[in-house]
Amino acid sequence: MLDMKKTLTAKLTLIKRLLKIGPGLLMAAPSLVLHGSPLKTDEDIIFFPTSATQNQDGVWKIPVHVWLYELDKNSIIRMLSVEAVAELLEYMDVTEEQTKLPVFKERIKWFLVDNESNKRINIKLDNQIHTSPRSGLNGHSLFDISSKSGNTGDWVKIPVHMPEGDERTFYAETQLIPRQGLSVISDIDDTLKPSNVLDKKALIQSVFFKDYHAVEGMPAFFQHLSNEGAYFHYLSSSPWQMYPLLKPLLDQYYPKGSLNLRNFNPTNRSFFKFFGSSEVYKISKTMNIIDRYPEHQFILIGDSGEKDPEVYARIYREYPHNIKHILIRAVEGSNLHTSRFEEVFRDIPKGKWKVFSEPSHSLLEE
Repeated sequence: MLDMKKTLTAKLTLIKRLLKIGPGLLMAAPSLVLHGSPLKTDEDIIFFPTSATQNQDGVWKIPVHVWLYELDKNSIIRMLSVEAVAELLEYMDVTEEQTKLPVFKERIKWFLVDNESNKRINIKLDNQIHTSPRSGLNGHSLFDISSKSGNTGDWVKIPVHMPEGDERTFYAETQLIPRQGLSVISDIDDTLKPSNVLDKKALIQSVFFKDYHAVEGMPAFFQHLSNEGAYFHYLSSSPWQMYPLLKPLLDQYYPKGSLNLRNFNPTNRSFFKFFGSSEVYKISKTMNIIDRYPEHQFILIGDSGEKDPEVYARIYREYPHNIKHILIRAVEGSNLHTSRFEEVFRDIPKGKWKVFSEPSHSLLEE
């Protein structure tokens, strides 16, 4: 492990030097920097599901969030050059044989991709071509487009206008959510999926080695909410690199909804620090969703593992007329003392919040 650290240090020094050279190299190609380069056939696209808003004139504002990347073909070698991954392997005592397990290779590869910066894509909607801003260093590009067509509640697929000769198909997806309605904002880890967030070592094991499954009873409860006409926004402190791993679980067990994850650069961030408390992040993202749908009623769903009760109590105080219910799943090993919840929700009507072990329709009663 000492030799691994020496190798890691040397490689990180080289990487930092190359990063310092980077701006100079970009100056040598001003046209490319200004306009961005097109997608290549060995580069891939992932679109994250979003939700659209409608203004008073009936025009839809559609957010588009795309990730452009290239899968690394030598991921086991590259693991040693990524500080966060080397730290991860050392902490978990992962052997070289374990790094060759199919499940680990499939999951770790998303943290080792080559993010494609300075890229643009074209998408087509209402017979108009919309060009994205250039992707950033993390390979992501976020932008808005407008449309006057579409029915409320529908999921709209927006295809990519691919470069000539590239026959692949990609499309963005967004749900057209009306100005008024019922929305659910839900945490994922330990709320919809067991993750052991309180035990960082167990959490990392869960992320990279364990099977993903739904929390018992939650799929049926969410289906009931869907039948009641709710729209869904999933919010997690997990990194965007987790989306390809979470998507099959969400698709199989839960209603489709928009997704909000966090930015994470494994070349200069620690997995353990990153997976720590995300209270500020969750407050900001939850407020952003409510601000986008100010005429909606919201059901906030989380768990007792970390700070969801504190986050949702803060949200209620900011938006008391928008919050219909706060539902907290009781997680074993967390602070479940009555005094905690009475203090957190001290000035919030008791009919507005509930702590539960098993989800049921009665949670929606006031």
